[in-house]
Amino acid sequence: AVVSTQSTGELFKPGRLSQDNLFWKQNVLRSAVTLIGLSLAASGISFGHMVSLTGAFSGTLMQFLFPAACYLKCFKNTLHTAERVGMWIIVVFGTVFGCLATYVTLQEML
Repeated sequence: AVVSTQSTGELFKPGRLSQDNLFWKQNVLRSAVTLIGLSLAASGISFGHMVSLTGAFSGTLMQFLFPAACYLKCFKNTLHTAERVGMWIIVVFGTVFGCLATYVTLQEML
């Protein structure tokens, strides 16, 4: 799980998201997403396989990993051992089955 190490003061520092800096970041992100979409469309992959791959990869991240990681991060000082173990079981479960679902989908695509 990826967790930000920036403090709240760093996130809201004046000038962090200046117009020039934000403009270039947005353009790079838009260009990257467009190029990825273009390359996938040109490769001839069926829409059903793309939806399966997206669900296998990002679905497990959003349903298992991110909520458990955020819960562990937000309540790290107040969690009992059983709660902490339960959250880590969810993280491991989500990681294993997310990788398995992604692998199966990639095998079907090839």
